[in-house]
Amino acid sequence: MGAAKTVMKTLTVVVGILMILASFGALAVANEIDSRVSEDCEDAVGSIGEAIGLDEEQCQDARDMRDNLRAAFLPLGIIGALLVVIPILSNFRNKSGG
Repeated sequence: MGAAKTVMKTLTVVVGILMILASFGALAVANEIDSRVSEDCEDAVGSIGEAIGLDEEQCQDARDMRDNLRAAFLPLGIIGALLVVIPILSNFRNKSGG
């Protein structure tokens, strides 16, 4: 029983670390999309193309994806941090209370 509990705690910590890394990855991708939107959609030619529909909604789709990635940053980071901290704290609690 002790080995299975240790494996589960280790897996939980690893998944938490991966979620934290994913949150920063999402933020990096959102920033890259933002810079591309600034270059391609928010200049004079891009604004005209967007207004008359030549961009086929790609600029708005990019803005929506950027906003979704930025919205995912905080929840991924918080859940990842909890998945890292909770098993570690429970391990310390069991050793000090034992």
